[in-house]
Amino acid sequence: MPRSSINSRDIFAQKKLRPPVKTKAAKVAGSIQLVLNKDYLPTLLNLLEQARSRIDILAYSFAIGSAQGVLATKNAPYQIASKLAEIKRKRGDKVRIRLYIEGLRETAARNKTTVDFLRKAGVEIVYGSTHSKGFCIDNRFLLFGSTNLTNQSILKNYETNLLIDDPHTATVFDQYFMHLWNGGKHGGILLEPPLIADGGFKDVLIEMIDTAKTSLNFSIYFFNHSEIEKAFVRAAKRGVKVSGFIHHHNSFALGYVRRTRDTAMRLMKAGIIDLYFGPGHLFTHSKYIVKDGTEILLGTGNWLHEDVKIHPQLYIHFKNPKIARELIGQLIKQINDNHTNQMAD
Repeated sequence: MPRSSINSRDIFAQKKLRPPVKTKAAKVAGSIQLVLNKDYLPTLLNLLEQARSRIDILAYSFAIGSAQGVLATKNAPYQIASKLAEIKRKRGDKVRIRLYIEGLRETAARNKTTVDFLRKAGVEIVYGSTHSKGFCIDNRFLLFGSTNLTNQSILKNYETNLLIDDPHTATVFDQYFMHLWNGGKHGGILLEPPLIADGGFKDVLIEMIDTAKTSLNFSIYFFNHSEIEKAFVRAAKRGVKVSGFIHHHNSFALGYVRRTRDTAMRLMKAGIIDLYFGPGHLFTHSKYIVKDGTEILLGTGNWLHEDVKIHPQLYIHFKNPKIARELIGQLIKQINDNHTNQMAD
């Protein structure tokens, strides 16, 4: 077929994907709980204890030791790995445990130490490319959000996750898991609501910003994406109140930090003044936005061009006024705890 005769729908048909459509926020049928910061570890260990037949794991960074293979047996990730090994030791093939883990980017060297440990315990493992993270238990429970399986992320960072008890959402997560497990790449799958695969979160995020009527509250790690930035400026010009909590420090990934700070300063100059930097001694690693106090987009992707175009991500888009209120309350608390970091100061 000549190149000029192929349109976008032909391309999607060849890939067996639906053309992209505007998505409405779903209402998750099951229960949803917010899991913040240090609550992640006890929540996860309790969830793993309940597993009866299957545990599927997506991990970007799972660090139980050094890149040289020296284990850190007292850290939080080692507790998780030990729990997985214990489950296999006690229950054997009755519980299938699968881990899809980043094997290409800079975290791969430390991941190998964890992989070697878990393979000896009987965990099935595939290396690939992912920035997604989450645990799906028995095709029912899903613990998913921003937390990496590192000591820093589990015990020190500002992190935001959801514990979802809903077979439909769990099934959609496992569809994404199996896509990656079987060799699928970024942009190769479209998921049913409420989950959004890979760079699809960008269009949903911009649509949320462009349709907001009263308020937008967000927390983000890295932010350097021109389309998303322009959408916030449009919202502010319409009179939407925008409040944000943005990561900042001086010790790691400084290129991303500088780009994020530049974005924040441009937003300030455009009149969005209710923006705050997180504290420099820990990471503000959460990635979410709340629209008009009811609609939520939460996930793993930074608001970066490369996180949209290259790195596999996962987001959830749903309506839940209760969770929205809790997220906004957490955001206000974090801002109040770090009020001296307001960018206008």
